[in-house]
Amino acid sequence: MARIRIYCMAIFMAVFFFWSQSAFSATNNEELIRRLDSLSAIIQQQQQEINKLKQEIQDQKKFNHEVQKKQSEEIQKAVKAENRELEKQFSDLIPKWTERIKLSGDLRLRYEKLFNRDAFRKHGSRTSTPGRDRYRVRARLFVDGKISDELSAHFMICTNQDKNHEATTTNQSFSDDFNDKGIFLHRAYGTYKPKWLSGLEITAGKFKNTFLHTDIMWDPDVNPEGIYERYQYQGLENFKPFIHLGQMEVNEENYQTDDAALYISQLGFDWKFGPFTWTLAGSYYDWANLDNTEYLHNAEYKRGGGNTFVLRDPADPKGDLDYAYDYNLWEAITFLRFKLGPVPTKLIFDYIRNTDSDVPNKQDTALFAGFKLGKEKKKGDWSLFYKYARIEKDAVIGSMNDQDFYGANRKGHKVMFRYMLLDRLRFGTAFFYTDPIKDWDVNSCTFEKNDQYRGHEERLQTEFVFKF
Repeated sequence: MARIRIYCMAIFMAVFFFWSQSAFSATNNEELIRRLDSLSAIIQQQQQEINKLKQEIQDQKKFNHEVQKKQSEEIQKAVKAENRELEKQFSDLIPKWTERIKLSGDLRLRYEKLFNRDAFRKHGSRTSTPGRDRYRVRARLFVDGKISDELSAHFMICTNQDKNHEATTTNQSFSDDFNDKGIFLHRAYGTYKPKWLSGLEITAGKFKNTFLHTDIMWDPDVNPEGIYERYQYQGLENFKPFIHLGQMEVNEENYQTDDAALYISQLGFDWKFGPFTWTLAGSYYDWANLDNTEYLHNAEYKRGGGNTFVLRDPADPKGDLDYAYDYNLWEAITFLRFKLGPVPTKLIFDYIRNTDSDVPNKQDTALFAGFKLGKEKKKGDWSLFYKYARIEKDAVIGSMNDQDFYGANRKGHKVMFRYMLLDRLRFGTAFFYTDPIKDWDVNSCTFEKNDQYRGHEERLQTEFVFKF
């Protein structure tokens, strides 16, 4: 800038000089024009110098900017390198086995209202029973550990009822005078997925129920115990058949050779064609030696689940009970998945029949028909679920299926809506409308103990689930 001011002063002095000379010595117009042309040339020359200086200034600014940018990039690289070194030093302090462990869990807070309930009287009439308002909590913690590329171990600890420790619930009710709530081991199992045969899975322990099913067969909270083997053929792109076998230990008896057990065989396929994915499976359930179960055979578990029982000793009306029939169940289950516009849609159908020849007609069949719209993965997602179910009295083990629906000898509807308020916060509400298929036998050995309370019921649940 100083140089520019000097050049401007020089121009001014030149103009003054020539103007003075013209005032005293110019004698005609030609001389005046010559001097003006000379002055114009000087001005143009000085303007070129000024432009050159301006360009030098712009080049200097550009150079300074590039230097600052390069310095900033070098500083950022140095900071990142330092952070990587600090992360490495920190990771070296953490035991390596923690890298193979994954922790997750959830917390569910639920309000549940039971209303419009009725019960049966000894002479066969019905009477209304008081409603019920319950506030309940469920807390679950999952631990998944990778042993190798083929082996893994899994645990789940969770709330449950303190008194009964029921397999069909993970709820704790707000009750018992502020007493602490119990935590129990709900899952503990190991899984082997060999590289030499893709699609094979062998699991042993107390595990998540991986068999295709609906809640007319299993309550969602039941975690079987034993071993299962599953293989799905991976050689075809769109058609993948599978076989799923299970050997479950229901109850081990000391000094007995006939432990209570469950054997499951399931065959099916997943078939993708066009916009559809169709899953179809057939299953056989063989409940063995139910008389040697710990709680089931005495109708002490979930009030017997609505099944038919007989006295083990007819002369002792207060003695042990046994199931009146065997439970050899055939099941056909199917899911059809597609998109209804942009909405994920699933149609569901499940049919079960108890093939024990002693089971009377109209007591041996269960069915489920329903659908689900939407999904629940991220904030803003929603889903709507509906089912109709009809479960005859001895179609399934009533103590092991959905206990919000009330076991066997039951029919009715369920509607459920869920909405993701945040990626890890879900709101849900569900409504049940259920009735017994047939009136309970007032002369049965379980009527006064359990059955008389299983009349019409309506149930409303509202909940929030926090995931981490």
